[in-house]
Amino acid sequence: MSLIAVGTNHKYASIEIREKLFFSKKALKKALTCLSEQAGINAAIILSTCNRVEVYANVSDADWCKGSLKSFLANYKEIDLSTLEPHLYTYIGKEAVSHLFTVAAGLDSRIIGEYQILEQVIFAFDEAKKAGCLDNILRDLFDRALKTSEKVRKETGIGKGDASIGAVAVNLIKDKVDCLEGKKILIIGVGKVSELLIAQLKDQKASMIFVSNRTFEKAKELAEGAGAFAIKFELLKEKLQEADIIISTTSSPHFILKKEDLLNILRKPLLIVDLAVPRDIDPRVKDIEGVELYCLDDLNFIIEEDSIGKEPEVRKALRIIEEEVDNLCNSTGFLELERAQAL
Repeated sequence: MSLIAVGTNHKYASIEIREKLFFSKKALKKALTCLSEQAGINAAIILSTCNRVEVYANVSDADWCKGSLKSFLANYKEIDLSTLEPHLYTYIGKEAVSHLFTVAAGLDSRIIGEYQILEQVIFAFDEAKKAGCLDNILRDLFDRALKTSEKVRKETGIGKGDASIGAVAVNLIKDKVDCLEGKKILIIGVGKVSELLIAQLKDQKASMIFVSNRTFEKAKELAEGAGAFAIKFELLKEKLQEADIIISTTSSPHFILKKEDLLNILRKPLLIVDLAVPRDIDPRVKDIEGVELYCLDDLNFIIEEDSIGKEPEVRKALRIIEEEVDNLCNSTGFLELERAQAL
């Protein structure tokens, strides 16, 4: 038996690659079932977020199965393996354990210490349980990863400050727009990120915030709770020419706004921030005069500035993770796993 992790993240792959690999919540169960049927795969979990897609598996032969897992990702997502493989990393045995613990603690995130990744790890774990794709090795591994994440956040200041993509997006907007007061802002999509965005924008005294979603009741609920305004999704395109700023955060597999939707309707400059993966906004939109378009990968310069000063807390967190990884790998079951790696 061998533990293996194969995947990619924002450090190794552009948004163009990551959005092709992305597994939606609806697609995850089918993908897990297909993965578990692969020869040599005893148990598996798929972690899919805006910034990473990773497969964690307990396999019969790591050297053979790492190729099998890479082929699974390429074939399932209809990507040529020769195109995908340079963007993939592989961790085996103790390295796979260490990588997962680092991911769950938010140390491998685009925003160091962000909390959303913990929720995403929990979701991936739960979906694998529902799909019947777990064994004791993966169950123990993820249980310990979650506990270690909680310990890191409790004993270090890694998550202090505005460790969220919403805060970073608002910082970008502030950098591009001198003053948000009096600006009309349209948020497309509901969810945690949208909630954080509205709170941040309210603090900046944005005058008119509109929320739109395919399910109007969800948009209405979010808007009413935050003092914003809900608009029906079918009226979205009519509202575009009124907006100064658009922020999109949906989980749609297709573009919400295409270049054709904005052509010939703009009456003033428009700033668009696309926080979705797959992307919500057609990248050709940036070719329209007067439009500035930014996606997740364009936020790095602000994220790097926000990360300055966290190095001491990162070192503390890494020491905790190293200790917890050693404890797990030396325990019953995982000790056998590590011995198998050495043979």
